[in-house]
Amino acid sequence: MGDDTTGLHAVPRPLDVELPRLRVVDRLRQRWSRPVTLVVAGAGFGKTTALAQAVRANLLDPCGIDAWVTCGPGHEDAGKLAAAILDALATRHGPEPGAPEVLAALRHRAPLDVCLLLDDVHEVPDGSPGAELLSAIARALPDTAHLVLSGRCAPDVPLARREAAGEVAAIGTADLAFTDAETAALARRFGRELTEDLHGWPALVRLSLTAGPAASWRYAAEEVLQGLAEPVRSALAVLVALGCATEEEASTVAGAPARLEYLARSVPLVNRLDDGRYRAHDLWAELVPTDHLRVRAVAVLAARGELAGAGRVACRARDWGLLATLAVELVRTTLSVLPCATAQRWLTEVPAHLTDEPAFLLLRAAVRHARDFTDPSIDCLVDRACAGLLDAGDHDGAAVALGQAVITAHSRGDLVRLAEVAHRAHRLDASSPVLRLLKHSSAAVVAELGGDPEGALVHLSQAPTDEVPKAFAVSTTRFHVHCLAMCGRGQEAAELAERMLDDDLARRHATAARWFDGEPVEFQQENTNDTARDEFVARALHTVIAASFGEATTELLAAQDNPRDAVLACAAHAAIAVTRGEEDLARRIYKQHLARWPAEIKVAERHLRRFLALGYVLSDELRERWDSTDLGPSHRKARAAGRALVQARQGNLRTDLPAAHALCFLPLPWSAELAIRLAATGATKLGSWLADRVGPVVHRQFRELARDPDLAAGAARLLATVPTPPDHPLGIEVIGPMRVTRNGVAVQAPELRRVRVRQLLGLLVLRPVLGREQAMDLLWPELDPASAARNLRVTMTHLRRLLEPDRAGGEASYCLRADGDTIRLVRGGMLAVDLWSFHELGDAELLSEAVALWRGEPLPDLADLCEPEIARIRARHVHNLLALGELRLVTADPVEAWRFADCALALEPFEPRGHRLALAAALRARNPQRTVETRARVLDALRQLGVRPDRATEILLRQTVSS
Repeated sequence: MGDDTTGLHAVPRPLDVELPRLRVVDRLRQRWSRPVTLVVAGAGFGKTTALAQAVRANLLDPCGIDAWVTCGPGHEDAGKLAAAILDALATRHGPEPGAPEVLAALRHRAPLDVCLLLDDVHEVPDGSPGAELLSAIARALPDTAHLVLSGRCAPDVPLARREAAGEVAAIGTADLAFTDAETAALARRFGRELTEDLHGWPALVRLSLTAGPAASWRYAAEEVLQGLAEPVRSALAVLVALGCATEEEASTVAGAPARLEYLARSVPLVNRLDDGRYRAHDLWAELVPTDHLRVRAVAVLAARGELAGAGRVACRARDWGLLATLAVELVRTTLSVLPCATAQRWLTEVPAHLTDEPAFLLLRAAVRHARDFTDPSIDCLVDRACAGLLDAGDHDGAAVALGQAVITAHSRGDLVRLAEVAHRAHRLDASSPVLRLLKHSSAAVVAELGGDPEGALVHLSQAPTDEVPKAFAVSTTRFHVHCLAMCGRGQEAAELAERMLDDDLARRHATAARWFDGEPVEFQQENTNDTARDEFVARALHTVIAASFGEATTELLAAQDNPRDAVLACAAHAAIAVTRGEEDLARRIYKQHLARWPAEIKVAERHLRRFLALGYVLSDELRERWDSTDLGPSHRKARAAGRALVQARQGNLRTDLPAAHALCFLPLPWSAELAIRLAATGATKLGSWLADRVGPVVHRQFRELARDPDLAAGAARLLATVPTPPDHPLGIEVIGPMRVTRNGVAVQAPELRRVRVRQLLGLLVLRPVLGREQAMDLLWPELDPASAARNLRVTMTHLRRLLEPDRAGGEASYCLRADGDTIRLVRGGMLAVDLWSFHELGDAELLSEAVALWRGEPLPDLADLCEPEIARIRARHVHNLLALGELRLVTADPVEAWRFADCALALEPFEPRGHRLALAAALRARNPQRTVETRARVLDALRQLGVRPDRATEILLRQTVSS
């Protein structure tokens, strides 16, 4: 995990002749007592060497954990810089991490202190997203984290408040310069004498001593370079051009074997990093010409993915043709996630007379898209870029331009523009994967717009999504998912989304596909950064799905100028009308839609299938058409649900429709009506399932439909047999002595004094479904089966009375269900159980609530029967205490942190994490007595176990001695 600029392997190795900077290392050791340390000096003042010595010194006598990042050109991008920091912290991360992930990783290291060292921080330009990331980290730095910023100039990070509070240490040129004694010591090591006063400039002192006695700086540089053989001088030039490199990379650029190990031994200010790469000091950049290497150097940097560094090489050489090539590559590889700061800096460097070159027009369009995809000038810029690239015979570059056009049009939901781009892409000469993908995906768009999603799938199956940058492939994959769903292949659509798309995007597409395939998954409407059309689609889908739960959401605008969006509005309006009991209005909505967009229009009819059950019930025309159409699997399920309702109204009842399909494909008034009609024949399964799955609104729907004479008998049967939710909240508390509350008030019921009632209730809380035989074996192991079953029935009667004392005799219990051979408590609704909440409160911001639920040992009546489960609950509480204590520690509350550690150790005296938190909290609170007591407690636990402390505990124990 990570690249070659992060982690301790990126710390430079000691120089062959290196002067220990004890004075500076001692100053840097104070980084552990200050939140921020600035190391600011010009090139050649030994900043990196001093930091490296400080890191090595900490390995010998650790105060915490060091994490090293060498900043580079690409780190102006906040995502790349955050990823580098997380890699240095050995923390897994997603594709675009930011400040929250970095801060979480720093907090995660608590109770140990962690120091983030950013070397060459001047590579992160002021005002860039990377600089904003550093500012966010500095502002919210956890109390156990420290930040060292080292560079040629002070970074643009807001530190005024910290400086006023004395929380910033500064090390500058005067601190880093050699003293006379240090200069003399280094001269003795070289066996030479320095006659010129170089004002303690470390790099120049070293270089002058290498060149020989009495050598001036310029003369020393010339002497060193003239003494090098041509291959060695060439290798040095390669390192200057690349910044750092392996021997293989250097040999590629040099065009001959590059002996970098020999170079590092024979040339000053060239050193080898612990990861095997070599680096030349920036001072050599002023002396060694590199223009002749720029093309090959750029190729190596681009192959590494360091386009920012490659662009800097091109800009320094003022090679605008090379920069133009890189501009197209930057757009190609970062499509839709362009690093704006890098792109804008390149555009700023380009001379005015070249700004209309096709590549730079494309780059300008990409920047504008990243800032505001609705900007109307983007299309013109892209079109000009594409035309210019085609005129130059660069079809691959034109494909990138059209790719940008597709992304922009897709973001706007601009079908006309998409069709136009698709037509132009089809005329290109396909040679690269990007171009082939663009041709197939654009052809698929045209096919889908023509009402032929099956034809679109043929093209999409040939699109090389695994051969192009992910950003390019995402939009094609999303469209592939859409086309599968359009063909009624929802399960395949969900699987493709989960396999090919990332995290939130995959979940959203897969969830929608599964719902409309008849799987009632959790579906939540979210605020996202989607395009306006994506938001429109999401609202439409949410409206239709909400109708399945009896909810009438905000209506959508009906006026839509294309059949696909008109269908979304039509279905949403119709679903709302059905939910409100206005089915005749819903029929008129469909009739009006079909008058404007007849089913004979292929694309209009195919989009109507997305909500097939609605159209099947509400439109005779669509029902007749779809009854004779070969549909895809998801659409066949929807048709079966609609057909079941239509036939039930005609007196032909079907009992084979899965309950989940009734929920997913029918608005709640329809699924409740179907359940009532089935209940009239004695089949109450659907009604019971809906009541359990959807909740109290189902009972309200049953009562509403009971007014219809044709439905009254079935509704009455369901209302009598399907338990009604209680009209007051019920609470069960098992963490500590058992309590039952009603409306928040503890119940003093005689049933609660019965041990077997408390034990049975505890078992039902502990285990989601409890078998009758399992309950009898646990509670009455000494009785025969008949006697145990009788006792269980009696105990369940007492338990029902305890939980629902107001329920009339003969009515089914809502909270306590007995289904065949199993017993269970119904989750959700009006029933709250502290243990269930305890398990659900896992997020950091909810830990306080989870800890507050602890009133003592859980389930004391089951201590002998369920010891393993109780032990897991106790361990979870210890984990919560320590996690909350660590959060208190990083937010500068060591007293509370110690209290949580003490509570955890009272439950688990030998928990190493608890020992570490207690030690760190005592140290940070600067309480000598508590520190001594905590140290003794930890050492006593280690002696009892007969083990040595782990590395982290050892670090903290050492600090207790020094404190």
